[in-house]
Amino acid sequence: MYIPTLTNGFKHFAHTHDDLPAFHAGYLVLTLIAAAMFNLGVFGLLIFIHMLLDLFKYREVHGFGWKLTFEGIVRESLLDVTLLMIGLVFSVYLHHSIAFPGISGAMRAEITVIRMFGTLIPKMKILHNFLKIIAHVRHYLDHAHPHIRKHWSTVDRVCFWTLSFCSFLILFSAPILNVGYEKIGEILRLELIPWII
Repeated sequence: MYIPTLTNGFKHFAHTHDDLPAFHAGYLVLTLIAAAMFNLGVFGLLIFIHMLLDLFKYREVHGFGWKLTFEGIVRESLLDVTLLMIGLVFSVYLHHSIAFPGISGAMRAEITVIRMFGTLIPKMKILHNFLKIIAHVRHYLDHAHPHIRKHWSTVDRVCFWTLSFCSFLILFSAPILNVGYEKIGEILRLELIPWII
């Protein structure tokens, strides 16, 4: 006679959770809540941990030299770093202390919604990528990036261009927004220090 136990329930869930729509919905909701709750610094920290894992993956597991290791780290984290920079641009340019003075309440609400999506979507994608790696860490470590030692793809080049453009926008945000660099520094500090929630 089969008697269900808590351990058997967990084992069954572990084997069948990918087929449960409720699990995917719950995962999406928890990812959304985490992305809304934490600042960009937390997601920058996740990217940094991902890069350290890539360093271990390419140096220790695959035995690559430093040049290929660096290429692997860049290829694995390029999209996440690009998303982080896009979120940072939205945070700076649509910050309530810069973008909102002198505009109507309806326009403020619209800008707040745009800022929320401009930071929330990159954070959700970064968190999703990180959790996917952690969930399958053994598989992730065993397989090198499929395009290593190949030319940069169009998507990679778009990411590099976007990173350059975002860096330009952040570097020259004070004169573009007609505020002091100390104000930009304050916004960046609030967005990039992980323990400020």
